[in-house]
Amino acid sequence: MKKTLLRKAAMASLFTLMTLTVTKANAKGTFIYGETDNGLIVSTLNEDGKTLTPKWKYEYQYDEQGRLTEKKAYRWNLQQQMWTPAYLLTITSNDSICIMDYAEWNKLFCNFERNRQQSVYYVDSSNTLLTYYSRSSACGISENNK
Repeated sequence: MKKTLLRKAAMASLFTLMTLTVTKANAKGTFIYGETDNGLIVSTLNEDGKTLTPKWKYEYQYDEQGRLTEKKAYRWNLQQQMWTPAYLLTITSNDSICIMDYAEWNKLFCNFERNRQQSVYYVDSSNTLLTYYSRSSACGISENNK
């Protein structure tokens, strides 16, 4: 009887410890999404459960038809307490083609020229993907993927 009681107490303690560990881990991964006039700010909920730490900021631009033409991402620099550019995604499209250009921020030259990549998508009149092509200017790699 003593062994059974000790075993139950040990299991209850283990279960409580596991629950507290999972709850604490989930609190660290809680993302808060706040919309702005032309974008989105992603923050995490701090351990106190009351304050937020900004992580990412996205700015969007649209054309006259309401299609996304540009997405600019910023990372929050905790030491400097400011947003620093991360990457730029530019989208050019019409009825049968969509061109997506991606580039990362170059701190040295203060421009979006690092790790440039381009993807070109061809679609038919029913918006079904026909083929696409990707290339990276950094490595000189290009491939036809369909």
